[in-house]
Amino acid sequence: MGKIAAISVLVVLFGMSGAASATIFTIELPELVGELHPYPNHPTAPFDFGTSFLSIDEVRIELSGMFTPRVVRSSITGELLELTPEIELYMQRGVAIHLYPLESPFDVEGTFVLRYGATWDFLLDGTGEVAAYLLWGVSVGDVTITPGSVEISQAYLTIEGVIPEPASILLLVLGIAGVRVRRRRA
Repeated sequence: MGKIAAISVLVVLFGMSGAASATIFTIELPELVGELHPYPNHPTAPFDFGTSFLSIDEVRIELSGMFTPRVVRSSITGELLELTPEIELYMQRGVAIHLYPLESPFDVEGTFVLRYGATWDFLLDGTGEVAAYLLWGVSVGDVTITPGSVEISQAYLTIEGVIPEPASILLLVLGIAGVRVRRRRA
């Protein structure tokens, strides 16, 4: 085996061993900040992490804010009930999370769950959007006494995934090119 071929094989192996690294990226979602309204009036926050991913291990969201409970008269018992909000965050079919702030002010965090065969493939380009829905969990016939409100003051999205490293990819490409040059000469 010639010197060029031996060096090329080492460069290929070195490039493959470090061609990617696990990284955690967090961005702010300013479009979700403000008053959150019940369905169908919901904010949608587009995002761009500015990088692509080879794979995604986990996607999390963190929300901070305040709420006033919704007060209803139960249609079943006649009692006054104080309801805390449920916030549903949705990316696409099968990718959602429900957060339940129990006290105000709140700081809640959760991990998006993959269901119905969903994968993270739609996020590999580092872009997407998150929609936020406000739910109160009332029963049919309940009478609202006080409507309640939710105000989000901060929203952050975090992706933990593997991104390509440009230097390692360059080594991999140079190694493959060296092997091809060697084969052409032979």
